[in-house]
Amino acid sequence: MRFFAVLVVLLLTISADAAVRIMPLGDSITYDDTYADAENPRPASMRSGYRNYLWYFLTDAGLDIDFVGSQRAGDAIEPPFDPDNEGHPGWTSFDIADHAYEYMVQSRPDVVLLHIGTNDRTTTSPYGVELTLNEIDQYEVDYHTHVKVYVALIIDRRTPDGRIAIFNSRLKSMLEERIALGDDIVIVDMYHGAGLTESDYADNTHPNDHGYYKMARVWYNALMANGFGDPLHAFPTTLVPTEYIVSTHVDEAAGKVDFITEVPNEGIRF
Repeated sequence: MRFFAVLVVLLLTISADAAVRIMPLGDSITYDDTYADAENPRPASMRSGYRNYLWYFLTDAGLDIDFVGSQRAGDAIEPPFDPDNEGHPGWTSFDIADHAYEYMVQSRPDVVLLHIGTNDRTTTSPYGVELTLNEIDQYEVDYHTHVKVYVALIIDRRTPDGRIAIFNSRLKSMLEERIALGDDIVIVDMYHGAGLTESDYADNTHPNDHGYYKMARVWYNALMANGFGDPLHAFPTTLVPTEYIVSTHVDEAAGKVDFITEVPNEGIRF
């Protein structure tokens, strides 16, 4: 077994220029589309979902963020935020899986926020989510990179939907199995954590502005609780997948991090 010691001095001027690339990936709840938009569609520039609020929370915390994706929605929202995203109204988790690899290649995210399965009406299986995660894993292997994926237990409908409760239970079990095998996944309990009430919905499926604010707060808390706002602790995983890191020591005062890692077969790219 080969080990490689790395000493990194992290200068503030360097870390400040390294924007974290976040891909909000999902369906209409990510893009911001409601049933009313079918008859009287709002312009894309006025659609923001949870994304604008999450942007405000992260940037207010002093973080340098770059939302990425092939879609743009929210250009006219005030205050301005980064409108790039990968939200696709009406898509099932299987539709997302069919395109996940190409989206990863195009946008090269460091972090993926995944909320999918709402449109999987004919099944309570999270298999489409699993296929999506497989595509992300394949991208990591092919491009010798690391992506942290935050996977939401999806929100319920305004009128509670028993299918979603079963779906989330099975999704959680599947994610826990993947985590135990070393997949870098954070389970985000949007189902319970957002605390959505009847008044937080624009229709039976889609949140209104206040509901999206609640969702953004859950995403933000999950990100910050997992070292997102702490670049010294997070830095080793930008070079080497988590499963290869043996130990880490952070010297906050000196602004440096020592870590010991097994060298993956594909090596380490600086």
